[in-house]
Amino acid sequence: MQKCMFSVKGLVAASAVAGVAFFVSGAALAVQTVTPSANVTGTPDLNATTVPVPSNGSYTFYGVYSDNQANSESGLGLKLKYDATKVNVVVSEEYTKCRIAPAQSQVNGSNSQWVMGWIDTSIRRTSGTPNGQVGWPDVADPASPDGCLAITPANTDTGAGSASAQKLFKAVVTWVGSPAVGATAAISLDAEGNFSYASASPGFTNKGFTVQAAAPNLCNLDVDGSGGTPTAGVDGLLIKRALNSFIPAANITIGVTFPVTATRAIGADIRTFVNGQGNVFDVDGNGASAPTAGVDGVLIQRALNTFITSAAVTTGVTTTATGAQVRTYLNTTCGTSLTP
Repeated sequence: MQKCMFSVKGLVAASAVAGVAFFVSGAALAVQTVTPSANVTGTPDLNATTVPVPSNGSYTFYGVYSDNQANSESGLGLKLKYDATKVNVVVSEEYTKCRIAPAQSQVNGSNSQWVMGWIDTSIRRTSGTPNGQVGWPDVADPASPDGCLAITPANTDTGAGSASAQKLFKAVVTWVGSPAVGATAAISLDAEGNFSYASASPGFTNKGFTVQAAAPNLCNLDVDGSGGTPTAGVDGLLIKRALNSFIPAANITIGVTFPVTATRAIGADIRTFVNGQGNVFDVDGNGASAPTAGVDGVLIQRALNTFITSAAVTTGVTTTATGAQVRTYLNTTCGTSLTP
């Protein structure tokens, strides 16, 4: 009977991920890092920083993988730790190559965590390839069956690898309740029990940062008052129409399908709500005396549409702002969690 050994550079406690025990092969191991970053490139590194987050808003960050060896054989068991009495954390957009299982949420008060695992098993089954030439996530796996071990076929991608930096996941942090301005909560990325096989030096670089409650958001994109996540097809469209002085109030809601929880569905009420927020909807930051439908309204509606890339948000619009800047502004000022 063939026996498979899981070779992992970032060693995590044996019971940490889906009850799978991890072992280390005889190869020298690289040092791995998962950088908490405000964007998918890994820079700037949020490690050891304090990030202001509106007390009624959210903060989005990404875990970006790198190691100090090219084409190195690897795997990773990772824990994203947080205090659930202070913040909620939701993980999504996981990298699927050699993933053991979808991220597991373990809510346990101040000791809460998301547990994630990626593994490479190909090196034990590829006799013609030297150590260090087949791995996760740097290079493509060989033809089946010498790729990632399909522990969970529905969730495992054995396809092409990608060079560092590689986005491993997206995480959105929101506050629990209404924290006082200045309250803090720690977020950490940890792989417990890690070490380097060749030396006593760590095999994983632990990183973390702190979120600090700031004053509440200045604007509210929930135009229909439904309490849900603002959408391009409802809230974005209503903002654009409300900013257009040539559209009568009665026509602002034409063709709009409101959620059953909406508390504002009359055009006059919607225009009053939008105008009442003043210059905060000047999303391109051009300093105009009032936001306009043809610029700010269009940018807001496009930015809320997750099917539109940031680069396309400003297409055809006369503005010096970029789509990424517009989405970042909405995230920090209006509490959205859009990908810049």
